[in-house]
Amino acid sequence: MSDPIDDLKNKWNKAKTSGPDRASTTHIIELSKKKMRGAVKMHIGNIAVLTISLIGISAFFVYVAPLQETLSHIGIAMMLGGLFIRIMIECFSIYRSSKVDFSETAMEASNKTMSFYSYRKRIHGPVTVGILIAYTVGFYILTPEFSNYFTTTQVVLMDVSYLFAAAIFSFSIRKAIKDEMRILNELKDLQKEIAQD
Repeated sequence: MSDPIDDLKNKWNKAKTSGPDRASTTHIIELSKKKMRGAVKMHIGNIAVLTISLIGISAFFVYVAPLQETLSHIGIAMMLGGLFIRIMIECFSIYRSSKVDFSETAMEASNKTMSFYSYRKRIHGPVTVGILIAYTVGFYILTPEFSNYFTTTQVVLMDVSYLFAAAIFSFSIRKAIKDEMRILNELKDLQKEIAQD
């Protein structure tokens, strides 16, 4: 994942030492565009997974366990609302990434790229944690009414299995956050180099 960044840094350093080189500049722009396309593909993949989850969970509550209690409706709203908000965030991320124009001056493009990744950092931090907490609370709010549709053993298994699923999901989110933050730090270093030039 860092190969395009390293290549970008090397090309930029080469361009600085050898003077203005249109071929190097063009290559840097192409590498930046490629990286942003990769980010957009990641967002589209997230949207697909989250949308399938939203549809699947909605279908479960409509056809398998049509919960009736007000507290359960609050739990369902927390779960589905969190997924929907995250889908909207990913759509907005695609929109924001399209605003980065790498044909602008190096400093302008770098500033917009840094703004985009700072935005993603905020999303991966408090926003994601808040959505996960809301989803988890919403899930456990459903437990009392689940007992009307499932045996006690099934309810306990669902509650325990959710903990394992949440742990796996949290691990994968943490890994994605680390990868994106490493790229953010590399881009910050690159921005400093561009500013000093």
